[in-house]
Formats: sequence, C-alpha cells, structure tokens
Amino acid sequence: MRRVWIGASLAGLLLLAGAGIVWGVSETGWQALPGPAPQVVARSDDRYAEAGREAARLLEAMRQQHGIPGATAAVAVDGVVVWAAGTGWADLASQSPATPDTLFRIGSTSKAVTATVLARLTQAGVLEMSDTVSDHIPAPLNPGWAPMRIDQLMSHTAGLPGYENNTDWMGFIATVRMNRQYDSVEDGLRLVDGSRLIGAPGDQFYYSSFDTSLAALVAERASGQDYASLVETTIRAPLGLSSPLLADDGPRPEAVASSYALRRGGQVRLRGAVNVSQRWPGGGLYSRSSDLVRLAGAWLDDAYISQETRARFWEPMRLNDGEINEQSYALGWRSQLSSTVTFGPQSPVHVVHHGGVSRGAMSWLIVYPELGIAAAVNINAETEAFSDFASVEPAIVRLFADAAGRTPPAATLPGTASP
Repeated sequence: MRRVWIGASLAGLLLLAGAGIVWGVSETGWQALPGPAPQVVARSDDRYAEAGREAARLLEAMRQQHGIPGATAAVAVDGVVVWAAGTGWADLASQSPATPDTLFRIGSTSKAVTATVLARLTQAGVLEMSDTVSDHIPAPLNPGWAPMRIDQLMSHTAGLPGYENNTDWMGFIATVRMNRQYDSVEDGLRLVDGSRLIGAPGDQFYYSSFDTSLAALVAERASGQDYASLVETTIRAPLGLSSPLLADDGPRPEAVASSYALRRGGQVRLRGAVNVSQRWPGGGLYSRSSDLVRLAGAWLDDAYISQETRARFWEPMRLNDGEINEQSYALGWRSQLSSTVTFGPQSPVHVVHHGGVSRGAMSWLIVYPELGIAAAVNINAETEAFSDFASVEPAIVRLFADAAGRTPPAATLPGTASP
C-alpha cells in the first residue's frame, strides 16, 4: 500500500509540477501595447482623400478596440489601388510600424490565390476544371483520389478529409505540430495520403486545405511547373506584384509581420514559430493587403480573367443532388449573390470573398463585382471572433463606394413611392 501511495503521490507531484511549468510559460512574455501607434497611409487619387482619412481612422479604432498589434488594409477601384494604410506595429520588439508594404501570413486566403493560378491555366488550355486527378496524375498517392475532379477539389466537395478528421495518424500529428519543412506540394499531401475519404466525390461539402493542395499538384503536373513558379508566371509577373510569396520557403523576407497572441486586458505576446510549408496552396502564403486587392481587382479585367472563366469560378458549386453547397462555395472563393452586409437589406450586392487564419494572423479579401471594388484587411494576431477585425471592411468599402459614386441605390419596397 505504501508503495502505491508513494507512486500516486509522485505522479501527483509530477502533474502539479507540469502544471506549474505550463502556468509559468503561459504567464511569461505578455506585454501591454505601447502608444501612440504609428500610422502610414498611401493614396493615389485625390478624389478619395476624405474617404481615405476616415478609413484610416476606422482601421485604427478597430485595432485599438481589439488590442491588435498591427493592421493593414487596402482598397482598389477598377483594379487600381486608391488607398492603402498600416497602423500599429509589424514587430513590437523592434518597434517596426505596420505599413502598406508589410507582409502577413494570409492563411486560407491563399485558396483564392490558387484559384487565380487555376483560372489562368484554364484559359491557357493547360487543364479544365472538369479534369480528374487521374487525367494528370495516373498513379496518385492515394488511389481513391483518382476520380476526383478539379472543380470538386476547389469547392471542397471531393471527399477529402480536413486536418481534424485525417485518419493518417502520423500526418494528423504533423499538421498539428507544424514544425517541419516540406519541400513540395506533394510532400505536404503525404500527410493525408493514408487517410480514409469522407465520402464519394460530389456527395457533400467538407472544407479542407488538402483539397486545394491536391488541385495545385494537378496543376503542377499539367503545366510542368512547380507551385512557386506558377504563382510567379500566372500572377506576380503579369500583374507586376511582389507578392503573394510562399512562406517558409528560403530566407524570411524582412517585411514580414511578427505574429502575436492576444488576451483580455489588452496584453499581447509573441506567438511560437510555426512552419506552414505543408499547406502552401491552401494556407501557406505571405501577401500585402495592397497586392491582394490588385489580384482581386484583376479578376474583373476581361484581359486577365475572361468573363466565361470568371463566371465558372464564381458560380457556387452544386452537389450531386443538385443543391448548392452549404457555404455557397464556388472554386476557391465563397460567392454570395445577394449579400446585405455592406449596404443593407434594401441594397443586396454580389460579393466574392475569402478569409484566412494562420496562428497569429488573420486575413480578409473581398470583391464587389458589380461595383468594381476590392478590399483587403490583414492583422498580425487572432481575434476571438473572425468578425471582430473583418467587420471594419464594409464600413471602409461604403466610404469608397460613396466617393466613387458607386453606392448601390436602395430598392423600392412594395407599396412605397420612389424617392
């Protein structure tokens, strides 16, 4: 009995000691944000001067309200960046300000980037969205992937699992730890190649970054270029952009924002390092808010993305039963035909968007096709709710829509006279 008691006591002491270590670690490194915050604003058109001043004020108010170290935002009208701003700090230790040139991890907003790559390859005749994996990869890592179509992969209806229900247990552990370098898109897909599928292609919607990685691997095989080269040749070079860039792919760019954890009381702490190379196409890119809105705005340029291709990629995907999937997810974008968030219930507009979260960073990108406006917001922390930071975007867009004379008119309600 005495031996059992000693063993139990020792185990208890070890648990208490472990808890003490965890508590000690969790209570170190926290700091209050300094003040006042630096702010850098860039605009290219005097017509938007007043809108830009108010938008910068709104961005800073949002940053202060949620205790975020740094935030940037940008707006493009007809593909031209008319305003970009950074407020707060990209890095607290060096007191580096967040500016329009600051790079952020953009998480799943990377999926819209990969959709752009695929749209350009479709137009070039390199592949079709109806192609299956086996059309370009005769012997995929998992034979069950062979019949999956690219459009199903890009709309999360192909049947692949996500991180949380990956039954390839070693792969599951690796996706949680995020501490290893992956040298290729295919290398990252080995994390799920031994997993069960969740259903037949087209039967159900299930959000998974592995979908986007597999679509990107198909694009690599069809084009003969690796993913990094595809981003360069289909996006950065044609649009004259310096990002998106693959994160954790060689030396870290100097302009990358540090990532922070938040806690109540307005304190922040540097997040532990993670390696996102396992998920480049679906969640592993760096970008700037200003580059993101130029990319999004380019989708409205028929010379870059044709009307036919745009319609194909922005049409919500239907399941095998004919119903539109539950998230109105199209191909690499969510597409809502009648959103009332920005201009109210009497002025519904078509919006196409994607957001992302990446362990100490959040990203939001949205396009208003009918208005010719695109907007992006990026922060270097994770707020409690995604809308805590993203909800500043509709207010910013309304300012620029008014300044551009593109605010949609309110629909006349039945039984009322027109103004």
